[in-house]
Amino acid sequence: MPAVMDPTADAALIELLTTASGRADPYPLYRRIRDSTPILRSATGAIVLTRYRDCITVLRNPKLGRGLVGRNAIRGGAQMPGVADAALRQEYFDRGGDTMLFTDPPDHTRLRRLVSRAFTPKRVEELRPSVEATVGSILDVMADTGEVDVMADLAFPLPVSVIGELVGVPAADRASFQPLVRAGSAGIEPFVDNAGVVAAMAAQDEMRAYFVDLLDERRRQPADDLLTDLAEARDHDDALTDAEIISTSILLFAAGFETTTNLIGNGLLALLRNPEEFERLRADPDLTPSAVEEILRFDSPVQVNARTALEPAEVDGDKVEPGQMIMVLQGAANRDPEQFEAPDRLDLGRKDNVPLSFGWGAHHCIGAALARMEGEVVFRALSDRFASIELTADDVPRRPGITLRGLAALPVRLEPVTTR
Repeated sequence: MPAVMDPTADAALIELLTTASGRADPYPLYRRIRDSTPILRSATGAIVLTRYRDCITVLRNPKLGRGLVGRNAIRGGAQMPGVADAALRQEYFDRGGDTMLFTDPPDHTRLRRLVSRAFTPKRVEELRPSVEATVGSILDVMADTGEVDVMADLAFPLPVSVIGELVGVPAADRASFQPLVRAGSAGIEPFVDNAGVVAAMAAQDEMRAYFVDLLDERRRQPADDLLTDLAEARDHDDALTDAEIISTSILLFAAGFETTTNLIGNGLLALLRNPEEFERLRADPDLTPSAVEEILRFDSPVQVNARTALEPAEVDGDKVEPGQMIMVLQGAANRDPEQFEAPDRLDLGRKDNVPLSFGWGAHHCIGAALARMEGEVVFRALSDRFASIELTADDVPRRPGITLRGLAALPVRLEPVTTR
C-alpha cells in the first residue's frame, strides 16, 4: 500500500504530538490515524506508521537506521509553529552524535558489543535476589507510611538503584540525575520549543561533566562496574573514545531508570483502573511475566520510534529514498486490532503477546530483560504485600511529551496484608 497524504489523519497526528490532551490519551488518535490512513505521508515530511506489521518490518530493516533521525526531525519540526529553531535542534543532536541512540553499524555494533555482556539474561537473573531485597525494603517503608506517591517512593528509587550499581554511579549522586535526565530527554521529543532545547543541552552538559570526572576516578581506582569495563576497553585499544565512553554511560544510566520508572507507574495505574485483572494477578502470581508483557503492550513506556532510509528501501511495497524519515508509532502498533484481539482491553493472560515497546532489530533496547525482571519483581511484590491499593486522586498527572510516556505522580493509599 503506498503512503498517501490525508488531511484528517495529519490533523490527528499534529494533535497527538503538540497538544496536552493528545499526549495524555494518545490511543483514540492512534486509532483515528490507522483507520484513516495506515501509511501516512505527513505534512511534517515523515511517513507515519500505525500498524503492527508495518512497524515491526521497518524496525527490522537494516536499510533503515537511526543515524540521520535527528536531522530529519529538525527538518519536519521546522514546519510547525512553536517548534525550536533548526540550528538549535541541530546543535542538540550533534552533541549526542556519538551515542548508540543515533548511530548505525559499524559504530553502533562496536558500542553495543562492549556493553551487551552486562545485560545478558544470565546476568539479569543473577541480579534478581538483590532487586527483590531492594523492593522488599522499599515496600516496608511504604507500608509504614500508608499514603505514598508510588513514582517518588518506588518507581524511581528502585531502577535508579539497580542501574546505578551496574554503571557505577555512587548512591549519593543518583537522585540528582532525575531532573537532569528528564530535561535532557525532552530534546528527543518530536516537537519541542527553544526553551526546552536550551534546557536539554544544559542538562546534557551537566551530566557530561559529571561523567568526565567519574571516568577519571575509575581510571585511578577501578571498580566492579560498567564504567570501569568501558574505560579498560578504551585503554586496551578497543577503538572506543572517551567521548563515546561518556555518552554511552549517560545513555545506559538514563535509559536504565526512565523506561522502568514509566513501566512501573503506567502498569500500576492500569491495574488500579482494571481491578478485576489486579485480583487475577493476586490469585495467580505465576501470571506475573505475562502481566508485565501485557502492561508493556497496553501502555508502553516508549510510544514513538523513528528510522531514516540509509539507502533505497521499501515500506509495504512503497519505495522510499535515502534520507526519508519514517515515524514508527509503537504505541499504536501495540493496540492494532489486526495483531491483538480486543486491543484496548487489559488482559494479563493474553496469548502470543509480542509488543513493540522496546523496539526491534539492531536498536532493540539493550536493557529490555532488566526492565522486565524489575517489573516482575515489583508487581509480584505489590500484589503479595498489600491487600488493597487505592488511588487518592481522580486525575493522575502525566509528564509532558509523547516519546517517553509516564506519570508525574501516582498517589495511593495502601492496606498491607495482615498475615504474611
